[in-house]
Amino acid sequence: MRNIPGKCIAAAVFTAGLALGTGAQAQDSYEWPEYFTVVTPIVGTANHSLGVAWTSEFSAQTESRARVLPAPNGYSRALWLVTGEGDISMLQASDYFDHMDGIEGYSVEEGGPADTRVAVMNMVTPWSYLVRGDSDIQSFSDIGPDTRVALATSSSFLMSGIDALLAYNGMTRDDVQIVEVGNYGANTKIISEGRADVAFTSPLSGTSYEAEANPNGIRWLPLPAMEYDPEAYQRYRDIMTGYVPGETVSGVESALGLNMDHAFQANHVRADEDEEFVYHLAKWLDEHYEDFKEDFTHAPMMSVDSMVAFLKAGHLQPLHEGTIRYLEEKSLWTDTYQTRQDALVKLAQDRAALWAEAVETGKAEGLQVSPESEDWATFWSDYKAEHGIDKSFGELVMALP
Repeated sequence: MRNIPGKCIAAAVFTAGLALGTGAQAQDSYEWPEYFTVVTPIVGTANHSLGVAWTSEFSAQTESRARVLPAPNGYSRALWLVTGEGDISMLQASDYFDHMDGIEGYSVEEGGPADTRVAVMNMVTPWSYLVRGDSDIQSFSDIGPDTRVALATSSSFLMSGIDALLAYNGMTRDDVQIVEVGNYGANTKIISEGRADVAFTSPLSGTSYEAEANPNGIRWLPLPAMEYDPEAYQRYRDIMTGYVPGETVSGVESALGLNMDHAFQANHVRADEDEEFVYHLAKWLDEHYEDFKEDFTHAPMMSVDSMVAFLKAGHLQPLHEGTIRYLEEKSLWTDTYQTRQDALVKLAQDRAALWAEAVETGKAEGLQVSPESEDWATFWSDYKAEHGIDKSFGELVMALP
């Protein structure tokens, strides 16, 4: 965890071109923390490589040190942020929704629903279904009882991706041959090795580039148009909340041009993180965008342009006040964004407060707050229902105007 103010040191003053082409501007003198920690997915993922790219440049240009800490799974990324082991952590909307629902590995006392905010955008990442190049599977509809489906249990959104594919065909995990894997990398390797037929992953990941270089190659199942089978598509979309469909323009060659779901992957901070730190971090990343955008293939997506696209699409997570301050300074924040921000903040604060109340009440009744406790899962579900909550957090967010 980074040092508190008082153990800070002055950063040098640099001149850099603004990412949006607004000309050279001197970086304000600011006392950066001595160090801070950036939590990323595991080594080999695009987000880890991006984290290394920008933090290396940041540490070289300031007297502060940004430490990259790869987490073994999505649950740890949220837990380490909430508990302060990390100061910044990558969460895409589906991660955030599951975290705020307190399900699966997020169902832990210290790492359950909490008020976290978007500080800066990471990438706009395509997600889809990977098959080997010599597979007979051509589309969503080709998934059947004999299909061997890779299921990565390391993150809830990876499991949801599989559930959504099966739901498209009116199926569940019980209707196919599930092959469980323990981490994100194995989720792809098992396809190349021929031990599973389909997996949910991203064409941006290093593991996908490795798989494409395999003698058998890889292919991707394009997202069907809603008009093709509206009922099937709705079953899929009911599970795949927080994604935006579109043409894939980044990643392995086999994915380019295909229609896939895309996730805005953002770096979160705690809501009570120092506003000055978040403001200056957003400012530094914008003004020094040209310095790190060539350091990693997908680094160009870590831009203010991506943040604006996130806002225009209807942002799904609240932004930190320091970030909003910088966007206001650049005349990029609007009353419409603020209205949605207010609604998102209320949802987040209400849910975090409800979780804290439920934990206190449940523990008083002798319950253990744990993903392995069926009694706790039932209690938490009932507690939400008693307080008028009959929808998932993602559904509540998606229902906002």
